[in-house]
Amino acid sequence: MRTSAHTIGVAVILLSGLVGCRSTTPPPTAQHTEVSPYVRRDATPAAKPNAAPAPSDTIISSPTDPAPGTAGALAMRAATYAQDLAPLPDKRHEKTKPAASDWPDPDAMQLTAQAAINPPKAVANSELVARPQSPETGGPPPSASINLPTVHKLITGAGPDNARAQAPGEDLDAVALRDSSRARDYPAELSAQMDDQLVKYLRDESVPDMSTLAGLAPEDRELLGAMLDALSNFRSQLRADNNMLFSKKIRPLVELSDRLRGQAELSVPTVALCTKVNAYGVYEPMDPARFIAGQRQEAIVYCEVENFLSQPNDKNLYETKLTEDVVLYTESSGLPVWSASKDTVVDQARRRRHDFFLGKRIVLPSNLTIGRYLLKVTIEDQQARHIAENTVPVEIVAQ
Repeated sequence: MRTSAHTIGVAVILLSGLVGCRSTTPPPTAQHTEVSPYVRRDATPAAKPNAAPAPSDTIISSPTDPAPGTAGALAMRAATYAQDLAPLPDKRHEKTKPAASDWPDPDAMQLTAQAAINPPKAVANSELVARPQSPETGGPPPSASINLPTVHKLITGAGPDNARAQAPGEDLDAVALRDSSRARDYPAELSAQMDDQLVKYLRDESVPDMSTLAGLAPEDRELLGAMLDALSNFRSQLRADNNMLFSKKIRPLVELSDRLRGQAELSVPTVALCTKVNAYGVYEPMDPARFIAGQRQEAIVYCEVENFLSQPNDKNLYETKLTEDVVLYTESSGLPVWSASKDTVVDQARRRRHDFFLGKRIVLPSNLTIGRYLLKVTIEDQQARHIAENTVPVEIVAQ
């Protein structure tokens, strides 16, 4: 920036020289001296001791002030302005050096050990809830407290409808009184009767109490009775021998599954025409079931039965009693064209049956015309009074 100010001064001098050529007044004589940089005539520069003048500084002096408005006056004003601006860059970029007094005395410094930092205390969940502020101290008042069950009710909307779940202090007698009253008010409601029977079960009373279950539907009464029988047998076995084998422990629950399966809908999942049947799931199917017209065709109708009833009889044997009906229908019109004799199968075993199948040998007549047919098998459980059916396609072709 100092060099730039010097360049501006030289440019001003040259400009004043050019303008002075047109003036009638001769320009002042420029003299070189090494006294001081550009100064005014009326200003006496302050003497600086031992200050060496810069060899490149140029001073313009004149025995008399130039006339106002002339080129010389303009040049002098420019030189004075450049002189005022010259020291500013140096002052702006001057770095401040720290004084010796700014540094601490190493001998006087004393270092102390850092205080131990205590870990933050665990905050309970209840303290996370905003508490009311005391108007005097700004903190919580001494009597301020949070009732967490109340907060839970406000958040979840718990009301009178689920008051039963919100009564931890209710004793068994109060529960028994409440459930028995509800069972009397709603005799046909399965949930009310189940609650009443379970409370009696917890109080070691005899269940199921069939006198209070008379208002239920037959299937609901059978379902609840089977469940309560299984629970009673399960508890009796555990009280008799808690160290029995696991297979013996779960026997009442397995029997419950078998008993409930007999209450489900009867099903015939598999029907097939076979050439050979050995056992349940072991057979040779005819795929497809295709016969030649004009000939008598023999086949075995194989069908599997699920959810049948197997219950003890007067001989203490598990008895299964099913009736099978086989009818052949035309596929197009749905009219019956042939039927086999209806048979009733009675099976007795010392253990409850879980898998059951029927195999019936049939002979199709030779007068069946060429076409497509449906062989329908209908199974009826005589004990449970349930019926199920399934079909298999049959085709009669020319020779």
